Amino acid sequence: MDVTITECTGLWRRALLVGADGSRDVSGDVRWLQGITAYVDSRGFAGPLHQHGNVFEWHRDVDLEPPGPFPDTGSMAWDGDVLIETGVHEDYSEHWVRDAEPTGPCAAAFLRSAGGSSGLLMRVGDLFGWAGSGSVVIGELGGAEWADLEIAPSDDHVDAVGERWSVQRSEGTSIA
Repeated sequence: MDVTITECTGLWRRALLVGADGSRDVSGDVRWLQGITAYVDSRGFAGPLHQHGNVFEWHRDVDLEPPGPFPDTGSMAWDGDVLIETGVHEDYSEHWVRDAEPTGPCAAAFLRSAGGSSGLLMRVGDLFGWAGSGSVVIGELGGAEWADLEIAPSDDHVDAVGERWSVQRSEGTSIA
C-alpha cells in the first residue's frame, strides 16, 4: 500500500533493522520525529524529507556523522500499522512503529548560525526535535531537554545552546 509523507507525521521507533548481511537489530533504540517535511533522527541527523512516488529521501542538513557513500533513500510501504523502509541504494530493511501520533500543531524552523552551521528546530504536537551545535535531541516541549538547550524561538530567530540562529525558512504553525 502506498505511503504519503503526511501519513509519516509523528514519533517513530525502529522495531527491526535487517542489514545486507542478514544481521538483525531489534533494540528499538532509534527514534525518528517527522513533521510536515522536517525530521530529526536520533542517530544524529536532521533535515527535510522529500517524496517521489513511493521513494523517500532524507536530506541531511545537519549530520553528526560523515556522509555515507549513497543518498539516504528508501522505498516505503505499509504492512498493517508497521511502516517498512527498504533501501534503494543499499540492501537493508527497517520496520518502523509509531510511538506517538501528533496531537497538535506541526512546525519547523530551518536555521543558520552566525558561523554558518545548519540547525533545525521542529515541533510535532507536544514533542520537539533539535539538531545543531553537535547535538540531536527529541523530547517533550517545555521538558528537561528543552530547558537544557535553553531554546527561545521567535519569528525570525531561535536562541539555543548559547547561540542565536537565524530562520532560513519555516513550515507550519508556531514552534513554541
